[in-house]
Order: sequence, then structure tokens, then C-alpha cells
Amino acid sequence: MKLLEPLLINKLEIRNRIIMPAMETNLGNKKGEITEKLMKWYELRAKGGVGLIIVEPAYFEKRGSSTKHMLSISSDNKIEGFAKLTKLIKKYGAAVLLQIYHAGAQSPSMITKSLPVSPSGVPCKLTTDQPLVLSKREIHEIIKGFTDASDRAKKASFDGVEIHAGHGYLLNQFLSEKDNKRTDEYGGSLENRARALIETLTAVKERCGKDFIVSYRLNGNDYIERGLEVEETAKVAKMLEDTGVDLVHISAGIFDSKGYPTVPYMNYPRGVFSEYAARIKKELARTPVVAVGRINTPEIAEKILQEGKADLEAIGRGLIADPYFIVKLKEGKRNLIRICMGCNTCLNRILGMKSVACAINPNVIASDEDFKNAKGKKKVLIIGSGPGGLEAARVSKLRGHYVLLIDKGDKIGGTMNLAKVAPMKAEVGNAIVFYKNILKELSVEIRLNTEFSQEIISEFKPDVAILATGSVPFIPPIKGLNQTSYYVYDEVLKGKIPDGEKIAIVGGGMVGLEVAEYLSHLNKSITIIEMLQRIGMNVYAFVGKEVIPIIEEDKNIKIYVNTKVEEIQDYKLIGVNKNGTIIKIKFDDLIITMGAQPNCEIEQEVKNLVPEVFLIGDCKKIRKIFDAVEEGYKIALKI
Repeated sequence: MKLLEPLLINKLEIRNRIIMPAMETNLGNKKGEITEKLMKWYELRAKGGVGLIIVEPAYFEKRGSSTKHMLSISSDNKIEGFAKLTKLIKKYGAAVLLQIYHAGAQSPSMITKSLPVSPSGVPCKLTTDQPLVLSKREIHEIIKGFTDASDRAKKASFDGVEIHAGHGYLLNQFLSEKDNKRTDEYGGSLENRARALIETLTAVKERCGKDFIVSYRLNGNDYIERGLEVEETAKVAKMLEDTGVDLVHISAGIFDSKGYPTVPYMNYPRGVFSEYAARIKKELARTPVVAVGRINTPEIAEKILQEGKADLEAIGRGLIADPYFIVKLKEGKRNLIRICMGCNTCLNRILGMKSVACAINPNVIASDEDFKNAKGKKKVLIIGSGPGGLEAARVSKLRGHYVLLIDKGDKIGGTMNLAKVAPMKAEVGNAIVFYKNILKELSVEIRLNTEFSQEIISEFKPDVAILATGSVPFIPPIKGLNQTSYYVYDEVLKGKIPDGEKIAIVGGGMVGLEVAEYLSHLNKSITIIEMLQRIGMNVYAFVGKEVIPIIEEDKNIKIYVNTKVEEIQDYKLIGVNKNGTIIKIKFDDLIITMGAQPNCEIEQEVKNLVPEVFLIGDCKKIRKIFDAVEEGYKIALKI
């Protein structure tokens, strides 16, 4: 398998073709220093067998940072902390680079407490700050800043650095005609726009030596008008090769791109940026190329390598979901890899200034090896096989308990089986596959098509019961609804498709969007009615940037927001918008998608029969997969 073959970069041999790319974690402290949690984060992934770790971005001047806990390499007193980290990573056989970072116009003043800088003062629409225009003297100071930071990285025993020149950050802004309107030697022609990158590379190589690895992260496409496109990036990569670059790492997107392609959501195809890597690789004579972007399985990674599109694969979120991705692959346990869904829980945590977390990996700085066996083995009955129940079963069994998992349905997964029906959310199925395989491996007893009953209690005699019974659809008290034939979302997502062509959907939250997209692919004509100011109000902000345009731009879907449904009568929906205007919508079929409510009707009965009872997931409170999995994990550790 080519994925597991070594590769020589400059004079450094890495043990396989898998790179852990730089990803912010918010595990550093407010001074930008290495913490114990951060050490554990990288140790776990080095132990997991990754070939090369690119440590998360570090700034060399505060005005170039972008999060409160971003690492700092701004002074020599930071070297010691980084040296401890590199020693730990190398102990397990991984090579290690440090990403050096300057956000330019995308650096938020609310974090840095100073105005950002940029080549020409073009603001980032997302952060809204008006950046200062860099003088030539300041450009030279920034080049020196990259160089000093690289020198500190070398003193901390990094094998090299990655200079971030993609994702709309400062060096990417120099390359972009949208952001670079300069008329001096740093603007105009592509050669001039690339000058800051070339001068930075030259300075770093002169200071740190030819054997010190320098990687550049570049955008194959900025996905914005007058932004960088792949043909220009290929030429820039060739200029960098001629100047001595050791590695180029090809991503795409900037903060102001449509959607959020820099960290592609699950609706993007696997290996989405690999064609850009392939085009750039054709331009280069000797420099290895890294592909990144929705590479979440060994199969897609191997395919990209075998097709010659890249020399290495950057797997980021996949290593958050499963730090032992490589070890499991090498040991022939591919079926036990926890495959990333691309849900971007991790991204939204970081952008929300919280520490990194994962929807399907409830502890990103520990492994199953860290579990302590339970002091006394108990019989644990888990009622419901949604994400929370599945995780509780996994951890309870690993800790030595006797586990019985029951579910009234004919398959495990709970509402994840509904979510994966929408084309844009098909990857949710990855979690179901993982739990099916791991629970089989652990010999967890699962009984499907099995309702909770006193007979189950009499037979199994549980010491502990965990209720993971999920939710039931919420049916709103709309006048006339009881006299109207209608569907609820779970019926439709289970395959009960309305016969009519004109479909009215009451509720524009995430479930409503899933149902709308699903039916649109069946060529139905859909109208969504949402009482809030926009659809998708319960969706993560940066997921919404991807998901909501899919619905808004769908020709089969019409949307009313700020509209409350007042009455249903004779296949007609009557609503009132915020201006008091009455809206009448005719339909052939009506679907209610106004969310869910906890399904905990058996709580008291179970408590009367079992000594210790816990509620987790949606039957406790309606939330997301992340919350259910985390609760299942934590409860199982308490038993």
C-alpha cells in the first residue's frame, strides 16, 4: 500500500505518506504557550503512527494572530516549550514541522486589540476590520518575522516549518489580485505578487540552512472573484521550487469565499482539492505535493496516490476522529477506524473560542488504553441505540461491564439513520458503521426490534440502566392540523414519500432542510415556511454557510421566513409574516418538521425497577450528536 511507504523530503525520511496538517486546537494558554493538554494531543497522534505532524499555527507578531489561544513563536523564551513538544513527538518516530502564520486582513481586532494589516487595505468581510496598508519597510519586517520564527523553530528541534500562504492569510493576500492592488514591486504581475513569498523562502533558507525543511501551504483556488486560481498557483509553486522549497501543500478557499471551503463540510466530495494538487504536481520537477481536503478514508487517500495526483496525504479531521487511524490500518483493522463525518463540530468549537472536540470522538486527548477497569462488574442495560447509547455501550464494555443494548427499531443508529438520508449529510452514516463494527468486535449483546419491558428486567437483572431513547417529533398546535392529513419528518426520512408534487414543509431548522433537500432530489416542488428570521437557525454558523445556500439556490425550493402558520384548511396553509401580510400556500402534501421533543415516557417505570438510572442524549434534552456521544462516554466512565 503506497500510503504506508516512506518518502524522502529533502534529507528527511518520513515513515509513511500521511501528514497531520496544522489545525488550531485552542489547547494552548493565553500567552500562546504549550500546555499539558496540548502535549497529550500531539503525543496521541504521534503514537498513532502518523508520518509527519505539522504543529498548529504559531504567530510571530500578535497582530497576525486570529484566536485567543493561538500558539506564539514571537520570542526566544518560547523555544523551550516547543522543544519539549518536538522531543515528545519524535520519541514516537514522527517527523515534525511548525506552521508559521500571519492572518493579515483576516486577523480580528477583537482578538489582537490592534488593526490588521494587508497589502492594499482591502478588508475581510467576515472580520469587517479596515486593515492598514503595509509599507515596503513593514513588508521587510514581516519577512524577517517569518525568518526569526523559523530560526526559533529550528532551535526547538523542529525538522522544518510550513509557511502559510493560503486560506486568505497575509501571503495569500499578496498573491490575490482581489487583495493586492499595489503598484510597486510587490504588486501587479504574478512575479511581483509572489515576491514576498520568494523573499521569505530565500531568507529562511539562508538563516536556517538548505537541509531545514520549508513547506508552503498554497490555495489551489480562492473560490472568489479575482482571487487566486490553480493555473496561477501552479506558476507560484514552480517559482518556489526554483528557489528551494521542499514541500507544497495544496488547499483552497478564504474566509470570504462562498460557503466555507477552507474546511470542507461533509457535502463536499471526498478528496475535493486533489485535482488542484494534481495540476500543480505536473508543474514541478522534484518537489513533493501534499493533497488535503475531505480525505477521510484510507481508500480515497490511496486512490489519490495511485493516480499520481499527490505524493502525500494530509488527514486532519480524520486524525481528530481517530488518532490511531494509521495503526489500525497497518494492523489490518480498517473496519475499526472511526471515520470522520466532516460535520465540522471541531471547527465550530475553535471558532467559538472553545477547545477542539469531535462529534464522534468524545475524548480527543486520550485513548481507550487510558480507561481504568471498573472496580466491580455491573450489568448495564442500555435502552436505545442512538449515538449516546452506542457510545455508552462501547465504553461500558471496554471497562469490563456486562452490557445489553436494546432498541425497538430494526437497526442501530437512532436518528442518525434519518440524518444520513439527506444527500448533503450522507457521511453521518460513517458513525453508524463504526459503532456496528466496534460493538461486534467487543461482543456487545444487541437486541433489535425489542421494546423495553419488565420481562427484560427479570431476565437480565440490570444494576444500571441508561436511557438513550432519543426524541419524538414535535407537533405544533396549528388550527386545522388535526383535520388534515400530514406527514412528520421521521416518516419521510424513513422512506414514506408523499405522492403529491407540491409539498409544504412547516419548519426550516436543520431537519426541515434535510427533508427539503431529500425531496428536491426526487423532483418535488417544495415550500418551506419558517417563523424565525432565516432558515437553519439551529445550525452551526459555519456549517450554515454551506448548508443554507444549498437550499436557497435550489430551484425546486421556495422559502418563506418570518412567517407563522396560523391555520390549515382544505389543502391550503395560511400564514402571517412579520408585516402582518397574510400568505396562502396551496399544497398536495404537508410535512411537519418543527423539531423534536425528548422521548422519556418510560423514565419512571425504569427507575422503579432498576437501582441506578441515567438519561443521556435527546431523551434528556434535544441537542446534537456531539452532546449525546459525550454524555454516553462520561456516564459509562462513572459506572
